[in-house]
Parts: sequence; structure tokens; C-alpha cells
Amino acid sequence: MNFRPTHAVIDLKALKHNYQEVVKRLPKGVGVLTMVKADAYGHGAVAVAKVFEACGAVCLGVATIEEGIELRQAGVKAKILVMAPPLDLPQNEDMVSERLQGARSSGGVGGLWGEGKEAAEILLKHCLTPVVHSAGVIELLGEQAKVQKADVIVHLKIDTGMNRLGVTPQALPKVLKGLAKVPQVKLEGVMTHLAWRQNKENTDKQVKLFKEAGAKILATLGKIPVWHIANSASVMEGSPIEFDWASKYWVRPGIMLYGIPPYPEFSKKADLKPVMSLKSKVALMKQVPKGTKVSYNCTFTTKRSSCIGVVPIGYADGYPWSVAGKASVLVEDKRVPVLGRVTMDMIMVDLTDSPKAKVGSEVVLLGKQGAEQISADEIAKWAGTIGYEIVCRVSKRMPRVYYRG
Repeated sequence: MNFRPTHAVIDLKALKHNYQEVVKRLPKGVGVLTMVKADAYGHGAVAVAKVFEACGAVCLGVATIEEGIELRQAGVKAKILVMAPPLDLPQNEDMVSERLQGARSSGGVGGLWGEGKEAAEILLKHCLTPVVHSAGVIELLGEQAKVQKADVIVHLKIDTGMNRLGVTPQALPKVLKGLAKVPQVKLEGVMTHLAWRQNKENTDKQVKLFKEAGAKILATLGKIPVWHIANSASVMEGSPIEFDWASKYWVRPGIMLYGIPPYPEFSKKADLKPVMSLKSKVALMKQVPKGTKVSYNCTFTTKRSSCIGVVPIGYADGYPWSVAGKASVLVEDKRVPVLGRVTMDMIMVDLTDSPKAKVGSEVVLLGKQGAEQISADEIAKWAGTIGYEIVCRVSKRMPRVYYRG
């Protein structure tokens, strides 16, 4: 039961629409791996994953083992790709030194978000598919596969220029040798991550390195079923998606599924429908004289006799503190400014020019009301960030209300 009127509305019909916007841009036979990491970009991973599963997504992408387990425990049956595998931890100082010395040749030390065999064990127990970033993780997964008497399916990430996770082209031969030595670890897919998709020169360089790595992989291990490189921006642009040597391709859309373009300038490239709205109500109204200071540090002073509305949402709910002095919200189909500092649990808004406003009036902070609309990118501009962060930061204490159209 929720006693505050503040909540996030998740439009699952819009989510399905955006999924179809992906599908209709793809060549026949290309699979869709839908990214649901970070609680489905703040939209609620379980509900969103079940929609994508019903839509026919070939795989769901998460960042951590814990995110994958949450989906499995909720009954999600689809393949789940964990972007960061168990960490193959050195056991003593000598091993630490040895691992650091060997990092360049092995593609990096360990992985992320999980420690040693315990993480590998639970990953395999829940039928999660890890992405491999180093030779050490291959050995770790192979050992657990022997214990559980079952092969483990993995994807291999090539670092072609992001310089975050992934095996560098220079380290690839050692990793391939490790895969060849551990038959219990089966390579299903190969991937990379584009660092700057809207820059053609940078993207072309990464694609070239990916093709070169692909040739080495095929020469060493033979045919690999799945290859994937395309993110939301690539799907919206139509490339790169397919390669000459591969038999099956996936794409990995994320932010566009939630109705937000990967870059503001991409907003006209697809008919995306925002999935999340943030709503509350006016909880209190008060009339104050000219010269009244509002909120912490008294950064705002009224220039006239004003009607101030208090709205029960704040930075603890994910509404950015940094929008102070720039933000507006929608009340009675009109934009009204946010006054002074955003506080932990509340904001104050100027209702002086909204004579229809009353206690209980709906307040839209993100989304549509009447003919007006506030987008995640607009809030991001006020906050000096990106649309991704605006939806991802919506906190767990904010109830999600799912609307199926």
C-alpha cells in the first residue's frame, strides 16, 4: 500500500511499440537482445523482462549476476547474458604480482561483480550466460562446469576501443588458446561495444578491429553461431549489424526501448514512445508575500505575492538536485517553475499563474499532461547529464505502476 501520491507510471504498451520499432529496422533473421540491466533502466526489470520475453527477444542483457538471479527467481525463462562475469581472484601477494604482470598478455585480470568459484557456481546454477573478458575466467568457469557436470555457454567480448571490459586484440590468441583447452566452456557468441557510435571514423576503426579479431577466432575455433555489435544508435542508423562471415546476428538495443534516443539529435530517426512518466500531486498550498525566501540556503526570493505548492518528491526519489533554478513541472496543463533547491523529499513550485490549481492537482515531472510534455532529455539538460541517468536514478522507494494500454 502506498500513502504518498508520488509514483512512476510504466507504459508497457509503449514498451512493446518501441520493441517493434527495433524489429522493423532489422534484416530478416536478426535476433534482439534487449538490455534490462540497472532494473531495466529504472523501469522495473521483472515486468519489463516478461514483456520482452513475450515479444520474442532471443536474450536479455544484465550487468550483474544478482540482476540475472532476480529475473530467474521471478520466473523468466529466456536466455540471460551477464555482461560482467565472476572475478577470478588471486589468492596471495605473489599471485597478485603475477596476475598484474600478465594482465597485458591475458586480456586483463579477472572480471567483475562476483568473487571466485562461489559466484561462478551460482551463475551456472541459475543458467546464466556469462561474457568472458580474460583467460582466467575461462579456467574458473571450466572448473565449475566439471563440478556441476554440465557445459557452460559463454560469449566473448573483444575490446576494440572502449577500453573498459573485453579482451584486447593483442591478448586474443592467449584467450583463444584457453578456450580450446577447456572443452566444457562453449563459445556461443562474440561481441564488442561501440564507444562513440555517432562518430563514423571511430566506429569504422572499431568495426575493422572486430573483423580482424573475428578472422582469428574463426581460424582457431571454427564457426561461432552468434555475433553482435549493434547498440541503439546502430539500430536507428541501420549499421553496423551484419558481417560477411557470420551466420547469425543479434543487436543489443537499450535506451531506445524505453523511448529515449541514445543522442538527442537521433530523436527523429525512430517513432519512439516514452515508457516512463513521473507523477505526484500538490500536497499543500500557501500564499506568501513578495520578498519571501524559499527552500534551503534561501536561493530563491519571490518577486511578487506568490502561491507556493509543495509536491512530495525529491532527490531521494531520483528527481535531480541539480535542476534547481531551471526546472519546471506540469500542473493543470501548464508549465510552472520549480522554486529554490530540490530537497530530499519535496519540491516547491510556483502556482501563482495557475488559478485552477488546488490541493490534489496532478503534477507531472516527466511525461505528458494535456498538450505539454517534459522529456527525460529535457530534464537531463537542466541537470547537466544524459537521459539515461534520469530514468536509471529513479529510486526503489518510488512505486512503479504498470499500465498495459
